[in-house]
Amino acid sequence: MKRLVVRHHNPVRVALLFIAVVTSAVLAGWGILEYARARSGFDFDSLREEAQLLSDKNEELLSTIDDLRGQQAVLERSQQIEREAYKQLEGTVAGLQEEISELKSELAFYRSIVAPVESSGGLRVQTFEVSGNGLDRGYRYKLVLTQVLKNDRVVRGRAEVAIEGSQNGRMAVLDLAQLDPSKNGFEFKFKYFQNFEGDFQLPAGFSPHRVTVKVGPRDGGNAVEKIFNWPA
Repeated sequence: MKRLVVRHHNPVRVALLFIAVVTSAVLAGWGILEYARARSGFDFDSLREEAQLLSDKNEELLSTIDDLRGQQAVLERSQQIEREAYKQLEGTVAGLQEEISELKSELAFYRSIVAPVESSGGLRVQTFEVSGNGLDRGYRYKLVLTQVLKNDRVVRGRAEVAIEGSQNGRMAVLDLAQLDPSKNGFEFKFKYFQNFEGDFQLPAGFSPHRVTVKVGPRDGGNAVEKIFNWPA
């Protein structure tokens, strides 16, 4: 007859035994890993330290790059402001030079009336200027007549402006008063000076060479004539 044997199990003992086995396995694994590291000469701690140093250096370089980009933006903006200021200064200087040139021309004009280089007084043809007006064969002109200040009387008369040139290979003369009838034959009346300005158009085939201005006072004084070459 068989006997039934009843054995009592201790749960605490079993748990302690399991923990001991797991701990032994972990320690054995760690020992094997350390042994492998020692045998291979590979130091994970040094690698982590080096990686951290590289990460810190990278952050430092990124910060430096941001600072340099900021400085570059400031310099570029400063250079742009300097270029704009220089352009404005150039424009101002050019405007002042043009204004000075105009003032010099006006001063020379008034000096020619107040203190003329020529000793003789009386009526004078100061200047005749012609330039293109942007139209086909179109021109703008300016005629200036003067009288020196020692003649303080009003002078009256008529000016004739003849444009000399060639028409289809033959000599020809055009009367500016006919090309610009608005001037009423260049009748003048002034004490010191008088300007005539206007526009005209040359006929097709006409090549201008020079302009002859004749001025005759109505009181019977001496007539004045002056020739101007056509501008190139």
